[in-house]
Amino acid sequence: MKIALISLPYSNDVARWGGAKGPQAFLDAGLETALRSRGHRVGKPITVELPRAKRERDTINNLGYLSARVSDAVADAIGRGEFPIVMEGNCTGCVGPSGGVARALGSAGIVWYDAHGDIHTMKTTGTGLLGGMPFAVCLGWEFDDWRERAGLRVPVPPAAAALIGASDLDPEEVDALTAHKIARLDAADMLRDSGRKTARLLKAHAKKAAGWYLHFDMDVCGTDAVPGAHTPAPHWPPTAELLASVAATAKSVPVRCFGLAAYDPTGDPERKGARLGIEIVCAAIDAMA
Repeated sequence: MKIALISLPYSNDVARWGGAKGPQAFLDAGLETALRSRGHRVGKPITVELPRAKRERDTINNLGYLSARVSDAVADAIGRGEFPIVMEGNCTGCVGPSGGVARALGSAGIVWYDAHGDIHTMKTTGTGLLGGMPFAVCLGWEFDDWRERAGLRVPVPPAAAALIGASDLDPEEVDALTAHKIARLDAADMLRDSGRKTARLLKAHAKKAAGWYLHFDMDVCGTDAVPGAHTPAPHWPPTAELLASVAATAKSVPVRCFGLAAYDPTGDPERKGARLGIEIVCAAIDAMA
């Protein structure tokens, strides 16, 4: 398999802080070596940046700029027959990859691994945290300008969306998931047999999009496996169950891009989370290969 590595070292539109350091941490921990050891061809990592001359006062505009650049990189990689892996500072980095998949293949679906739903809108949020909204952006519920700049002209339909591993959902998010009938497998239901449960959940949805984006927020792994998370989960699936679930996702829907997000190495001096992130990526790649 030909693999394109794309680094987005920004947490929202902020560089060199917190999760913005995560993409480089994955590279430093040996992501390229792990992929090459499996026989894959890996191109030189591409870094997407926000130049000073392009930075604006409005964070959404800045995120739109970054998302457009990531979308370009993802669409180009798919067009060359490569599989893009996007390393994102936090979950706001998801909009670009989703748009890139849609541009390259015609439509995009999303499997969202996260301890949280990230489907708030400005009307439902109690905090105003942009990191709690990007899944909703991809679904077309908020910030259309951001989504459209990423090339996601048509929002991801709920039938082509799934949330896996959540354990910390606000009531408004539960209501939205229920109302829109989004496929869901909570952390509490992933204590055993997660591979089979994931496959059963997703297979009926596989044809709802031409290509799927698999988004993985490291906080779904829990603080034992990934120390120093900014938004720690109240509980989480066992690591083996998460790995089995990710592999099942890669076999059940046509995954065409992988996003690895929200890892802050500052609180993890032993880099346990970085190594686990690599293991998670490899679980998906191995299942596809």
